[in-house]
Amino acid sequence: MKIGKLSGELLQTMVLSTIQFHRRDVLVHAGLGEDCAVIDFGEEVCLVSTDPITGAVEGIGELAVHVSCNDIAANGGTPIGVQIVLLLPEKIQETEIREIMEDVQVTAAELGVEVIGGHTEITSKVAECILSVTAVGRAPKDRYVTSGNAQIGDDVLITKGVGIEATAIIARDFASQLPFTVSEEEIRSFSEQLSVVPEGLLAAEFGVNAMHDVTEGGLLGAVAEVCAASEVGAELWEEKIYVPDLTRKITAHLNLDPLALLSSGSMLIVTSRGEALVEKLAEQDIPAFVVGKIIADSPRLLRADGRKEPIPKFVQDELWRLLERLDEG
Repeated sequence: MKIGKLSGELLQTMVLSTIQFHRRDVLVHAGLGEDCAVIDFGEEVCLVSTDPITGAVEGIGELAVHVSCNDIAANGGTPIGVQIVLLLPEKIQETEIREIMEDVQVTAAELGVEVIGGHTEITSKVAECILSVTAVGRAPKDRYVTSGNAQIGDDVLITKGVGIEATAIIARDFASQLPFTVSEEEIRSFSEQLSVVPEGLLAAEFGVNAMHDVTEGGLLGAVAEVCAASEVGAELWEEKIYVPDLTRKITAHLNLDPLALLSSGSMLIVTSRGEALVEKLAEQDIPAFVVGKIIADSPRLLRADGRKEPIPKFVQDELWRLLERLDEG
C-alpha cells in the first residue's frame, strides 16, 4: 500500500464501517473529512482530535502541537490541552528527547495550551521518533463548525497560502535535494505561520458554514474531504491560489504539485460572505484569498490555462511522493 493516509474508500470500508455504537451526547462522530469529534457538554461542546507526525525529523514537537490544535480551531474551538504519545527508537539520545519535549512545551505555551499527560516509550518497533498528539478544546454549543455544512454557491477561502508546512519540512530535512540554500530565518518564517487558531476563532465568530485544516493532500485533499463530508462539489481557480515564492521554487525543482502539498498553516473556509471575511481577517493581519466556489457538480480544478481537471476523491500528498522517489533511489 502507498504511504500516507488511507484513501477515503479504504477508510470507510476498513475503519469507519466497523464503528457500530454511537452515544447521543456525541454530536459529531468519526467521519470522512471531519477534523474533530464533538461532544455535548451542556452549554459548551468538547472537541477532541488526534494527529501524528510521521513525515518530518526536525521540529516535530512544534509541528505536532500545531497540527492537532489546528484541528480544534477548524471546528471553531479554543484548544486547552494536549496529550503526547512519544514512541522512540532504541538509538535515541536523552538530549533528543529533551529537545522534542521542550519544543512541545514552548509551542503549547505560546498557544495557551497545557500539556496534560500522555505516554513515552522506547521501542524496537520504530526506526525514527513517532510523535502523536491528542488535543482537547472547547466551543460554545451554538457556534461550533464542521466540515460537513458547505452550501452550493458558497465561497471557498484559504488563509496565508499553500504548502506552508511542507516547505519548512523539505527545507530542513531534505536540504541536500535542493540546489540552493534556505536560511534558518526563511524556514522559521514558515514555521511561524503554522497555527490557524487565530483565523479559526475569528471565522467561527464571524459565522461560516464549514472549515477544514489544510493538511495531508494539501488544498486539493482538503477540498475533496469537505466535498465528501458536505455531499457537494467545488470549483477551484488555480490563478487565485497563493503559492509562496519559496514553496514555488522548491516544488518546481522537485517536480511537486504545490496544491497537493502538506499545508498546515492554511485554513480552508467555506462561507456565503467570502470577501467580507477576507476583509475581517485582514484587520488582524491574516491574509486570505477567495479561491473557488461550492457547486453541485463533481469537484474540479480550473487551471490557469483554462483546462478543467477533476479533483480525485483521494489525493496522495506530494511529500509522500517525494519520500517514495528518494527511497527508490
